[in-house]
Amino acid sequence: MSYYIAPLSDNLMLGDIVIYRVVKRLSDFKAEDGKLYRVFKSKKDMKESILVLLYKGMGDKLKKQPSDFVIRFCN
Repeated sequence: MSYYIAPLSDNLMLGDIVIYRVVKRLSDFKAEDGKLYRVFKSKKDMKESILVLLYKGMGDKLKKQPSDFVIRFCN
């Protein structure tokens, strides 16, 4: 399994390009403290999931935010 990680942007519009970093383990990713990240657990999840899980950078690690998420609307 690979994780697809990108920083969360407040002004992301339809058609904007998002660059994801692919890592084997979440611990392989060095997060910035206090920054929110969008995380998908697989390429299939990234393409099909309506719910986007958010993780927060704490130290160098990512910590899942169970009460924070983004809903995607797509065709």
